[in-house]
Amino acid sequence: MAARTKAADTPKIDGGDTPTKAERKMVKKVRKRVFLPAQALRTFLFFRNPFLYCLSEKSIKTLVSVIDNSILFEILNLVRDGTPLQNIVSIDDEISFSNKIKKCMWFKVKDPGDSKEFQVGALYRVMKSAPPLTIDNNILMTSEDYDNIIGNLIQPHDQLMICESPRECFEKNAPAFCAPSPEDHRVAICDLDYLKKYQVQEGTPSRYGGIATVRNNTIVEISGVSEGEPDFERKLNVFLSSFAVHLVVVRHANMGHLALYQKYVMKLTANKSKAFKKKWTGNQNAELLFKAMTPKRTNTVNWNIQLLIGPGNSLVGRACSFTNDALALLNIDKYNEYYGKSPDEAVDEIGTSGSVAWNNACHHAWEAAKTVVNAICRDDIDLEGSVVTGEDLNELAMLLWTGSFYHGFIGDFQLDNVNKGNLPFLLTGEAHVQSKAYGTLSTTIGASTMTRTMDTHTLGKYFYTQAARDAWKKFELELTTAAEMTGIEGFTYEGAVYNAIDF
Repeated sequence: MAARTKAADTPKIDGGDTPTKAERKMVKKVRKRVFLPAQALRTFLFFRNPFLYCLSEKSIKTLVSVIDNSILFEILNLVRDGTPLQNIVSIDDEISFSNKIKKCMWFKVKDPGDSKEFQVGALYRVMKSAPPLTIDNNILMTSEDYDNIIGNLIQPHDQLMICESPRECFEKNAPAFCAPSPEDHRVAICDLDYLKKYQVQEGTPSRYGGIATVRNNTIVEISGVSEGEPDFERKLNVFLSSFAVHLVVVRHANMGHLALYQKYVMKLTANKSKAFKKKWTGNQNAELLFKAMTPKRTNTVNWNIQLLIGPGNSLVGRACSFTNDALALLNIDKYNEYYGKSPDEAVDEIGTSGSVAWNNACHHAWEAAKTVVNAICRDDIDLEGSVVTGEDLNELAMLLWTGSFYHGFIGDFQLDNVNKGNLPFLLTGEAHVQSKAYGTLSTTIGASTMTRTMDTHTLGKYFYTQAARDAWKKFELELTTAAEMTGIEGFTYEGAVYNAIDF
């Protein structure tokens, strides 16, 4: 029997927390900062899909009675069509300094330009108006379906975490998300109860949340209920959907892309003085590294995030069970929490959220990033005075750490799990079934967020001196060491085409 996911703003009144007046005001501001061009919809569709062009925005909104996913799937095709296979950073490009700033939802970006702004805005408006996803668990996703959807959109690499189920996905990733218990060193804890604050759509059986107790990378208890007890499976399934939100929405998109990477891209390239710009553009190795860490494509990808996790029936908004307002509030809360942290504090936060080995690996990679940035830049960049400071180099190192070690794990390494539904957002309390409907949406989420530029190994070949090339090679080796230190199965940078320059 078909079950339909809704894209509602009105939550079920379940006795849990409700947004405060101040929180509702914040969400309202975020909604106003989403670009929705009034006349863009049909013009955009005219050039991209004649079938959808025949539908006015009003008629799309009224198609909630459609019993299949044909219209929504056409729109998902449009989203995926906008995902290029690879965007190589040209060493001939200038550093993308900019004085034009736009507020985008709960964060800031450099002005993406009218063309990109129009395209994303039109897609967002279409997504906002499209019918909800209709799920039939009797029609399953097949390998051929994945091939048809992905095509050649994602540049392949060998290092992916391949799992057979959501539980296996969590347990393999446990070292990065389960901190040692202060009461019992033999077990580790992953506490996702912070998600209980956020309201869910009417009809959802519970709110997100749950506390997993893990021994030897195996879940033994969820929120006080041990495996084998009557309510364990339901609590487990709720927890696994909560973990998907925690990994993809909070730790990947919001923390990795916005509160860390976009923050430091903006600090280093927006509204900078002529003297600051001259310091970087007058020194070849430093300029190349700076350019590699701050390409225009990064800003574009993060502008696109409003289509991924925005509050208007976005891709993740359609896949999960939060209300649109709750998803917006979750993003605002976590962004503000992480944005306020210094580079050292961010690494500490991420490291101490996992095992001792994971924490050590995070700090090992962080020290390696600072070392290589200093090795390549300090001889070229005069730090005397206040034009370029040691803090600027630290922030450049943070871009490198986030784009290589952290995003390599939190993003690239998890891609197959996003596509295959091993990170299931939809909260039903039952074991996830990767239906063709949900699989089409989850694979679109994966495919549409994978944009590649130059990989770490390629970048090393472009430095102008042997000393800089040697320093970069050492950094690559330290990345491999850090990955091995985590103890996470299959996680390595050795021989991998991981992307240190852009997301």
